[in-house]
Amino acid sequence: MVIQRIQSVYLLIVTILMAIYSFMEVVLIQTATLMEKLSLFSASKISFLLSLLVAVISCITIFKYKKTNLQITMSSISILLIITQVILLVVEVLSKNYISVEFFICNCIPIVSIVLLILTITAIRRDKKILSSYDRIR
Repeated sequence: MVIQRIQSVYLLIVTILMAIYSFMEVVLIQTATLMEKLSLFSASKISFLLSLLVAVISCITIFKYKKTNLQITMSSISILLIITQVILLVVEVLSKNYISVEFFICNCIPIVSIVLLILTITAIRRDKKILSSYDRIR
């Protein structure tokens, strides 16, 4: 059995942050006639789905504590999905002909999630190292 400590907290925070981020207003656009705040869903549906997918994968990863390699793989996949989600959001919003586009500060949430996922991976590797040292002692 793997020692679960801080990585579960990191994954829980990532799950909560990405779930909340999915429903936040992320961009302010200005067209010729109006100014409008767009949520992640209305700005980019694919980014919305990727954000929810990261939240679900992070939640599932918490319960895979006996399979450290799978946890590392799932966390790495989550990082790639977050990067893809951010790129798609920016490309989709900037590709339309708006007079002005302003991204809100809440768009830092994916960056914070990436940092937490990297911390998760390092904590899992540290636990694997501790467990392998216990196996050598036996």
